[in-house]
Amino acid sequence: MILKTIPLAIALMSCCAFAVRAETLGTQQLTLEDCIRIALQKHQSLNVSAANIAMAEALYQQAMSAYWPRIAAQVNASRADQDRTFTMDGQFSLPPQMTNVLSGGNPIAAAALAQPIPINMDIKLADKDLVQSSLNLTYPVFTGLKREALVAQAEKGIKIAEQGQRKTTLEVVRDVKKYYHAAQFALHMEKLSEDTLERFKALEDLTERLYQHGSMKVKKTDYLRTKTTAAVTRTMLSEARYAREMAHEALGNAMGQEWSDSFVLAEADQATPISDGLRELIESAQNFNPDIQQLKLAVQISDDQITEARSGYFPMIGIQAEVHDIQTPYHGGLTNTANRDGWTIGVGMQWNLFDGFQTTGKVNQAKARQRKLESQQILLDQAIALQVKQQFLSIRSANNQTKDSHEAVVYASENRKLHVRAYQEELVETKDVIEAQIVETFAQSTHYRARYALEMGLLSLEYLIGQNMQTL
Repeated sequence: MILKTIPLAIALMSCCAFAVRAETLGTQQLTLEDCIRIALQKHQSLNVSAANIAMAEALYQQAMSAYWPRIAAQVNASRADQDRTFTMDGQFSLPPQMTNVLSGGNPIAAAALAQPIPINMDIKLADKDLVQSSLNLTYPVFTGLKREALVAQAEKGIKIAEQGQRKTTLEVVRDVKKYYHAAQFALHMEKLSEDTLERFKALEDLTERLYQHGSMKVKKTDYLRTKTTAAVTRTMLSEARYAREMAHEALGNAMGQEWSDSFVLAEADQATPISDGLRELIESAQNFNPDIQQLKLAVQISDDQITEARSGYFPMIGIQAEVHDIQTPYHGGLTNTANRDGWTIGVGMQWNLFDGFQTTGKVNQAKARQRKLESQQILLDQAIALQVKQQFLSIRSANNQTKDSHEAVVYASENRKLHVRAYQEELVETKDVIEAQIVETFAQSTHYRARYALEMGLLSLEYLIGQNMQTL
């Protein structure tokens, strides 16, 4: 019985050790709230989430720019190798009315003027030095609801980024809680190892006195058994101390602390069992879980993407205006006084009457994407509900184990005290006292393990629901 129980106790003593450290606060004790506050201030993953929100807001600003006119200024200065000219080469005829007037009624002169007149001349249109400046304005009047769809997608993109930040916060809090309770568990196991070693040392001393004084019931094998048990317990204590140190290091890392920082932990409060029913917990998860909320927003975005794709069926209508000015030394030709400055305004339309069914393909793709997201949403709802139910059952089981193990600790402690008193009177054998010691240690470690399992179940349920259990 003893040989079977000792390895089990050793395995329990070495259980777990993940938790982390915090900033250098001297001997100040850190509560769970202190650890969470430090992590929320220092953890770099929160900066990543904040940057994602900033990028989403920038995308929204880009989408909103479609509601504003685009104004562009343009200046072009050029110098050519020679002036711009226009060559007139050909002939022209005077109108009959002008021929009669010029001939003064003379038939000969009228016939001469009626002949084609040859022309061959170069006309200067613009100087070789030319500076052109313009101010252009374009504004989309109708985009087939594409503009509205893009803005709606950008708005939901911000909400998705915000849900991502909330998920990151929940992950940081979950990790801190997990490592904090792991550190508490490791501390309890270390203290239990120390107490067990002290009891075995006392039993070793008592057995040695009884053996040396010639007790009829205490033999050398009993004396060696107590020495062996104490040595094994010292090994357990070393392992428990190592687990506690690693648990603190893990906690410090989760809090974003430097490796050289040190801290101590305050005693944690007992976990409070949940009072809500399973249905209420599942409904809370569907309303607050960030993964579910992000997927719901993705389904809504798919509606806007369908609208964006359908905009290809409609014409694009816009207004364009321009103010221009030309600076050149030459004041004739195309750069005369009337043409040197001015403005234009117009309305334009572009309508793809046939695009090879490209728009139809885009619409079908957007609809298929929406069906995919809707199916993923159903799967995620079912998966989250199953996980919530699993944690709910785990918490209920751990809560019952905590109560039962606490009762077992009381009985085991009383049993150990009775065996020690009886052993002093040589009423029980050495192996019975050792077994009573081990049973008490086993019962206490089982109680600590049940409390740790209850804490792990509660924080896992909080993460699935997406909010603190106390707010429900």
